[in-house]
This record gives sequence, structure tokens and C-alpha cells, in this order.
Amino acid sequence: MTEQTDFNLIQHNTFKLNSIARYFTELTDVSDLAAITQFAKEKNVPIRVLGGGSNLILPEKIDALVVHNKLAGARIVQETPDNITVACASGMNWHEFVMATVASHQYGLENLALIPGTVGGAPIQNVGAYGVEVNRFISRVHGFDFDSETTRSLTNTECLFEYRHSIFKTPAFKNFFITEVEFQLLKKANPVISYAELAHAFNGLPARPQDVAQKVIEVRTKKLPDVAVIPNVGSFFKNPIVSGQQLAQLKLATPDLVSYPQLDGQFKLAAGQLIDKLGFKGRQQGSVGMYDKQALVMVNLGSGRREDVVKLAECVRQACVEVFGVPLETEPIFW
Repeated sequence: MTEQTDFNLIQHNTFKLNSIARYFTELTDVSDLAAITQFAKEKNVPIRVLGGGSNLILPEKIDALVVHNKLAGARIVQETPDNITVACASGMNWHEFVMATVASHQYGLENLALIPGTVGGAPIQNVGAYGVEVNRFISRVHGFDFDSETTRSLTNTECLFEYRHSIFKTPAFKNFFITEVEFQLLKKANPVISYAELAHAFNGLPARPQDVAQKVIEVRTKKLPDVAVIPNVGSFFKNPIVSGQQLAQLKLATPDLVSYPQLDGQFKLAAGQLIDKLGFKGRQQGSVGMYDKQALVMVNLGSGRREDVVKLAECVRQACVEVFGVPLETEPIFW
């Protein structure tokens, strides 16, 4: 491995925060994991793995060995008449992987096009969009435990997937590094276009997976700011889940409240709508603010700092509880 010291991660996080890592290295081969583990032990620092940096809020200084995951490559694991299982290295760009599967007639992930980040980040967050969550297609996750220095594979059930959550976000897996993810994809297209914007776009007409992917790209591009132009981490808050009784109470005061029924009888609210109604669209705190075109997105307006991010996020959370009685959870991970 080749390490650098006092490395600025501003080009490695999409919120463009200045963050200095005490040590930094790039991982291109899993065979280097042993050397990385040994180096961290010798320097007595923890290991933090960085993927696309698209879902991270970083501190000004990181007293750790930051490992930039650049593992690449994909392979076919198994094939049946109906399905094909594809294993993809965790450092691959997520959107590029999705589009490659669609082009190869391997279906299921098309609704998740243009989500930023890497393949390894997808199961951690259980990313989802437009009616599809990635856990529907993950069959197995492979990884390396930096504490025990052993490899481990988890089945879909063992990953304990929930809305924007998985076992990989729990303390027990704090030092578990995902090296490869297996996806069981469909050979026969079964487009999911139940989400309102997609249903309206296709208006009852047949939808091919490549058409769905392109429409998702079009919708996301209109809704979300380009990170290359306006630094952000996408949706900053998770859509909250409420009971039917709580929803009924909320609609007495806010009849136009958007809600989506869940399989367990609860309802998912649109966090962006709640934040918009609270008047936070365009609101600033220091050099960060809620995007003036989409209240769910926090943006860096120039020289944003982590402390401003924390203050603004807390203001939004407090207001949502005070007005609606609904707590909001942040979606990005805070190091």
C-alpha cells in the first residue's frame, strides 16, 4: 500500500467539505487489506473506508487511516432460465453498474439509476427510489472484518434490511468493509412504474427497462442539483413513517399532506413536503442551506462547515417535531 499524510478529502466528498485525513490510501485489490490492517495497528489509528463520498458529512480533521475504495469489476455467478446472479466489486460507481445491467438485459435496478455513490454503499443504506429498494435484488454481501481480520458473507436475510437501513449501519459492523455484492436480477423485464411520476410519464403504455431508467434519470436531474455544480449529498432526511391514526390527525390540519401506504399498515410521509411547509426551502445557516428548488436537499453554498450542517439540520428537526409532531432522521452518515 502507498499512504499519504494530512490528505484533504474535499475532492472525495460531494458536499465539498474541507476535511484532513491523518493518513490516506487507495484500495484497488483485496489482497492489500492485510497490509492496510497492519499499518493501522502500527499507527494506532482506526480505519475508515470511503466510497463515493456521496452520503457523508465529514469533520475538519479525521484522526484515522482513510481508505478510498476503488475495487472494480463484475462477474456472473449463476444463471437460471429466469434469473442471473451478478457479483460486483464494491468500489464500482453505482449508476454505471445499473446502466451496464440494463444494457446487458439484466433487469430490476433500472429505477435506481443516477443514485450517487458506489455499489458497496447501496446495501449499507438500502438505497431506494421510485418504488424500488435495492434489498429486493441483493442475494449476498461479502466483506472483510478489520477487527478479526477475517472474511464473511451475509445472506439477504442476515443483512436485516429496512427502510434506508441495514445491519451494516449498526455498531457491531462498524469495522466491516463490504468488498463485493451479489445481485439476483431478472432475465425477463418486469418494470415497476407505480410511482406517480413514472405512471404519469408512461400513461398506461408499455415501458421497457431502458425507458424506465432514462425517465428516472430525467426526473432526478430536474429535481436534484448536480453535485458537480452545487455540492450536496442528495436527500438529507429520510421520509418519516407514521401510524394511520397519526396520519388522520395530521390531515385535519394539513389536508393536502402526501402519504404512501406501507405493507405493515403504516404510512410514509414526504419529508420534503413537511420541510417546505415549515418554510425552510432556501433557508441558510452560515454557508449551507436547504436548496431553493427542493427543500429535502441541503447544499453547500461555498465554504460550508460541518457545524453549520449540524445546526441547520437540528433547526429543521426541531421545527418538524414542534409543528407536526413528526421526528426526522438524517440520511447521510456523519463521521
